[in-house]
Amino acid sequence: MKRLIFSILTGLLALLCFAADVCDRHGCVVRRGADEREVRLIFSADSMFEGGTHVLDVLARTGVKGSFFLTGDFIRRPENKAIICRIIEQGHYLGSHGNTHLLLSKWDDRRTPLVDADSLRRDIRAAKECLKSIGVESHAGAAALPSFEWCNAMHAQVFREEGLTPVNITPGIETYRDYTTPEMNEYRSSEFMLRQLWECEAKGGLAGAVIIFHAGTQDVRTDKLYYHLEEIIEKLKQKGYRLTSF
Repeated sequence: MKRLIFSILTGLLALLCFAADVCDRHGCVVRRGADEREVRLIFSADSMFEGGTHVLDVLARTGVKGSFFLTGDFIRRPENKAIICRIIEQGHYLGSHGNTHLLLSKWDDRRTPLVDADSLRRDIRAAKECLKSIGVESHAGAAALPSFEWCNAMHAQVFREEGLTPVNITPGIETYRDYTTPEMNEYRSSEFMLRQLWECEAKGGLAGAVIIFHAGTQDVRTDKLYYHLEEIIEKLKQKGYRLTSF
């Protein structure tokens, strides 16, 4: 009887903890605990991760836990074993970014699907097995980041049916453009992204925000936003935010 009561109370507490989550119109969590002065820094990786060591050094030095979302393709590459072990050893969150980094839908306003529910389900299950192979179990409700940070409502529902919570970057924060290169129309400098981040904080605050960094970018982008990570962390702390992971 006591065990049953404890389980019920634990479940109710979990619901209360996430009651203030904000989801986008597709069903992905884009703010976790929007009533708390908490910020989550997330890092995704598929084919490139040259800044991974720098990122982990900064997180260790500042005492911050981040959330790393890796593809199965990234995990399977032998050359990435050491950095993955370090992510785990430092106690960061490690979740799925898909198995093969599928673009789930078109880059249109309707997010027209390119991947159907069954194909996504297979990808999710393969990604779970890949994480399991390195000792990471996907617990119920574990956060997962859709590939390319892009999906529609059908895809988000499949994630939930597979026991995962789809999360995505907080709208209005443009650090996601750190992957762009100078010849792209959407290219943004680190200076621009930093200014935009603090303008966003000044206008509406960053409570519950999910802020992404790509620790792997093309060589032609020499202006790496991740080199400003420590500066960002210290400024967030000064503003009274607690940095945590999923």
